[in-house]
Amino acid sequence: MGAFVVEDDPAVEKTPPVSEVGKGDDQSLGEASRKENTLKANKKKRKTIFQYGNYNQYYGYRVGSALGTDPRMHLMQKTWFDNKDVIDIGCNEGVFTISLVQKYRVRSMCGIDIDPGLINKASKNLEQAAGNTGGRTVNSIYVWDDYVCENELDYDDKDARKFSVSDVIPESTASDNVVDGLQGKELLERVIFKHANILHCNLRSNVVDTVLCLSVVKWIHLNWGDEGLVEFFIQTYRALRPGGAFILEPQPWSSYLRNFRVSEACRQNFRTMILRPDHFPGILLEHVGFKFCEEISLEVPNSTQGFSRPLYLFTK
Repeated sequence: MGAFVVEDDPAVEKTPPVSEVGKGDDQSLGEASRKENTLKANKKKRKTIFQYGNYNQYYGYRVGSALGTDPRMHLMQKTWFDNKDVIDIGCNEGVFTISLVQKYRVRSMCGIDIDPGLINKASKNLEQAAGNTGGRTVNSIYVWDDYVCENELDYDDKDARKFSVSDVIPESTASDNVVDGLQGKELLERVIFKHANILHCNLRSNVVDTVLCLSVVKWIHLNWGDEGLVEFFIQTYRALRPGGAFILEPQPWSSYLRNFRVSEACRQNFRTMILRPDHFPGILLEHVGFKFCEEISLEVPNSTQGFSRPLYLFTK
């Protein structure tokens, strides 16, 4: 489920007047006009629509050429990742995902994205970050089945309650330099990337210590509505071990207003939405079961324009 293409209507131009030319010239001009229109039709403007937020140049937009390092990295804390099992939902090309593993020596990392092309790029970025492995092919020691149940839901966490929409109207961080961080065989063994729709996955209970969800929930919300969003929150809660961390970066409502027209499904869901981004803390605490909510930051310092969004930490 990736980006799809919308083609704009070609510009249509009238054939030049031929009242003052001979028949031979008339025929030549008519043929030239047909060729010109055919050429224009073959060069229609093509606009790529990213219905699921699966931008293929996301890090270029977010980080920009001047910054080099994703500003959100400065807000991540070692206790959430050091020797922890982590899922990154909506990992895109995996740049931030891989940097976290390198910087904090994450024990296991599963990056998930709805776009197979982005997952392919993430895998290539992982190989590049790993560098020299002595000419050996190295696979992760973790597999997809470690994180999901393919057949039945794994409900051994009875606190993860089904929620109905009708119920609702820092610690110092390590150095930013990851050049000397985790590399080679050890990096490749700890990371997997998977093309999947998180709402179609049955995440196992109590399987990870941290779930990362950065600038993704708007797209879940727009494409699958209030019910889909809350189902995602419940899945996240179930996947975390007791005391686990859910790091959430929601997009503001103004961002919804700019993007809800990307598909008919998004337009329909937008019209019927009851929930808003400022409702999310209450939903996660009161209806899903998280014990604590902490504002990591209300804005990301030194972020590019449009990306300075709040970061929340929810604790199971």
